[in-house]
Amino acid sequence: MSVASGDRPRLGWITQSLYGVSALGTAARGGLLGGAVLFFYNRILGLEASAVSFAMLVALLIDAFWDPVVGQMSDHSRSRLGRRHPFIYAAIVPASICFALVFMPPLQWDDDAIFLYLLATLIAARVLESLVEIPMTSLLPELSSDYDQRTSLSSWRYVFMAVVGRVMSTVLAYGVFLKGTKAQPFGQMNLAGYAPYAITVAIISIAVTLLSALSTQRYAPYLHQPQQARPTFVQMGREILVAAGNRNFLALALSGLIFGIAIGITGGLMLYFRTDFWALPSNSLLQLTLWAIPGALVGVVIAPRWAKWLGKKRGCLTVFFAAIFSTTVPITLRLLGVMPPNSSPWVLRILIVDEFFTGLLSSVGFVIVTSMLADVVEEVQVKTGRRSEGVLFAADSLLRKVTNSFATALPGIFLTIVHYPRFAKPGEVPQAILNHLALLYLPTVTILYLCSTSMLMLYRIDRRRHEDNLERIAQSAELAGEADQELNPHLAPDVAGAT
Repeated sequence: MSVASGDRPRLGWITQSLYGVSALGTAARGGLLGGAVLFFYNRILGLEASAVSFAMLVALLIDAFWDPVVGQMSDHSRSRLGRRHPFIYAAIVPASICFALVFMPPLQWDDDAIFLYLLATLIAARVLESLVEIPMTSLLPELSSDYDQRTSLSSWRYVFMAVVGRVMSTVLAYGVFLKGTKAQPFGQMNLAGYAPYAITVAIISIAVTLLSALSTQRYAPYLHQPQQARPTFVQMGREILVAAGNRNFLALALSGLIFGIAIGITGGLMLYFRTDFWALPSNSLLQLTLWAIPGALVGVVIAPRWAKWLGKKRGCLTVFFAAIFSTTVPITLRLLGVMPPNSSPWVLRILIVDEFFTGLLSSVGFVIVTSMLADVVEEVQVKTGRRSEGVLFAADSLLRKVTNSFATALPGIFLTIVHYPRFAKPGEVPQAILNHLALLYLPTVTILYLCSTSMLMLYRIDRRRHEDNLERIAQSAELAGEADQELNPHLAPDVAGAT
């Protein structure tokens, strides 16, 4: 039974913030499942970098093709709890347990057995994570159809991902579990710290995700209810192709696809650069990350105003091109011989300034991009007659994860090409190897970031077009309601016209 939309609770800032808090757990888990896995299994446990990267590739590739299935299931699910929430409630606990197990391998096993353990736990963690993340992100366009309020919702989600989540992860890592000591200043090399760190993150993830889901549960009766029968797998595939064939979706998807390759390389090598290229002990890593938080926070605050002033597309292009320049400056200066030596306190200060501005610019861009993707939902609905939030967000995730899965192999390949030593202690990696790695990394990611941002030029939805889409959907719903009323005159008008 549909509920009259006039009775729907107001979407205030408290609910918006509680919706966004789920991203805190996503950020914390994602950070560890990225570069930390490669560093942990390669530098600490001694597995070949290429083997670890291959396990990450396989897990992410399986996850990529699983996402559209999750999106379709949640789009067409029917229950008294709504379309999205049952998946979140069912998967968050097992997803968090499998995530923690990734960092708890049986150390007495040989390398081949540990590789299989890594592969199995990564696949389980990724697959279960999708059952939480796809339904949660698909709620965003359902909670609000307002052009500007969607940017606000995206801002709240990003503030917990890039600001609160980053602070939490950094403090837990380099301030608690991987904290350096006088005897061992490089706490990131501490094997015993990773398991309790992962368990703590898993517990926090369960708590914040459940809080977020429960806070939006009261909106479930007012969100779109699927009227059609659950489609077959062939129909699912056809719907994915139709929804994903939208020009504006393709612009965002291609941008995210290329960006996924770049971020996979960056995420895999970041801890290597910070530990060996910049020789940063864990207390410096703590400072570096915490000082970057204000930049991301400022970016989240100004993103809705920036998008309203310049428009979503122009505002996004502006900050992303500036961020590309910002993020490549320090390594470029070091290769040119301009940066001070690692013994100088100015190295950390320069990196902090760079992180601040990169975080500010990137956060503005990512908030706006998420809002742009939400606006594609109505564009597709006008042409297909279906609400396909889950399909669109899952298809976007599929493309990014397919490319990112192969990108996860690139850090291991780079490390193999330069003959990076597996068991070297911080400070023992030859500078020639570090420079060789930087010369492979820098031009590769710079070109990828430029191509990714340029794809956004193909996006065409602006405020006027979005409002036109909403008007056309309302007219279609009104005509459908009138037709239902003629066929079933005993139905109340508000029920006949509900969607």
